[in-house]
Amino acid sequence: MWRRLRNLFHSVQTYGILSPDLVARRLVNQSLSQRPAMTQEQWFQAFCQPMGVTPAVATFAYTHLQHYSGIQFARVIASDRLVEDLHWFEVCWADWEMAFCEDFWHSFGIDISDPLLNYPLSTVGEFVLFLNVQLLTLTSSEDDSVNSK
Repeated sequence: MWRRLRNLFHSVQTYGILSPDLVARRLVNQSLSQRPAMTQEQWFQAFCQPMGVTPAVATFAYTHLQHYSGIQFARVIASDRLVEDLHWFEVCWADWEMAFCEDFWHSFGIDISDPLLNYPLSTVGEFVLFLNVQLLTLTSSEDDSVNSK
């Protein structure tokens, strides 16, 4: 019985460590609320299209980054810094990267887990560009293998 109680206590303690900081999330959303909200299409046209990001990657980033962070991505701009402005690692679950990589795999058939671990991302724009490069690199290598046959 004591073991069960101790396990329950440790589970609750671990949950608190791994879960997002809801106060930080609320504060980030509150600071973003001063900005106009953009539709997914407006967000693409304003930030992604000028950087050469594909619509598929822009849509993926807009929806999935909002899902994992709880941040209103309609108000996020490309120059927002992930750590300093959005408090990214505070507002997301501790395992968000693993789930995000899995979702990217299911959407595009590309495993970004290794490159993501080794790539220092500072802004939302850099992160979206990173995702786009991963997609374009695979597409380019597939085209090269088809053309060489």
